[in-house]
Amino acid sequence: MAAGEALKGQMPGCAAVNAPAEWVDFLDRRGASGGEGAELALGGDLIADLSHFGLIEVKGEEAGKFLGSMLTGDVRLVSETLGQFTSWCDGKGRIQATFWLFKRGGAYYLLLPEALLPGVITRLKMFLLRTKATITDASGTLARIGLSGAGIADTLGSALPEPRGGTMSVGDCTLLALGCEPRPRWLAVGTSPAVSALWNKAAASARPAGAGAWALLDILAGIPYVTTETAGEFIPQMLDLEALGGLSYKKGCYPGQEVIARLHYRGQLKRKVFLAHADCPEVPAPGTRLHRPGFDESVGLVVSAAKDGREYPVTMLAVVVLERKAQGEIRLGSADGPLLVFADQDDDPPHSDAGC
Repeated sequence: MAAGEALKGQMPGCAAVNAPAEWVDFLDRRGASGGEGAELALGGDLIADLSHFGLIEVKGEEAGKFLGSMLTGDVRLVSETLGQFTSWCDGKGRIQATFWLFKRGGAYYLLLPEALLPGVITRLKMFLLRTKATITDASGTLARIGLSGAGIADTLGSALPEPRGGTMSVGDCTLLALGCEPRPRWLAVGTSPAVSALWNKAAASARPAGAGAWALLDILAGIPYVTTETAGEFIPQMLDLEALGGLSYKKGCYPGQEVIARLHYRGQLKRKVFLAHADCPEVPAPGTRLHRPGFDESVGLVVSAAKDGREYPVTMLAVVVLERKAQGEIRLGSADGPLLVFADQDDDPPHSDAGC
């Protein structure tokens, strides 16, 4: 199967490739389809095409002000040298999308699952009114790849940003550090020629990886992408966005702020995201319900999941009712479904960047 065709099946809900034609042609020529799972993701340096993620451009005189009034993170901190993983919520404080936010050439960019992109663009435009900013789909203009591994910087011959969110330019590519857990990773966004050159250089030591291997790395790092199946299900605290740097209580108003702030200052969080494993033959879809024997109602939802193949076939991020989790025996899909085995996040949170 050609790489351009393979891209169409990388992300659930993504019916077509939305990437620069020149970039898709490059992948076809390279035959750059990669393997999946933990053996590749954790076995060495890798490069991954990320065309299954969409890219939104927001630019103009008031672009930063507009995004600051929409997003949960403090957009004032975002610059050409610092990005963040943050979210956009509805008026009830429910997350509609999570994404990496960064700047390039004076414009802001949001990297998010491609299936969410059309709806997010349409709804954000409804809030523009007379704001001096434009919102466009940049997926067909700029290519995007992921780089992972301790040897990437040596291969590229360049010092790369390390703490999560650090951003720099390498030629006509913008590189954003995604954190050091479980391995150092970077997002690279740029013109097709620039990203192709970066791919060729990295390929001297790194192996191509598919969407599944990259998804596993996101999950192990605690990066909670909301999908079409889970949009509107979570508030930012459930996904631990404050620890990821994408939730600020010291900024101006934004949709859902009152609900989110009330929980922070007066409430008690009842659901939270956890890293978990399951012995199941198929990867559960986002939004798959979790159950506890003896309870009729669901006790949680799968945020994202990927093939693992080490001790357990599947690894996932799941939001679970804290009280029910403390009682033990949370199961996937039904009360008699596969048992979830939770990692100890208190001792080793997946989004920790200690040592970076």
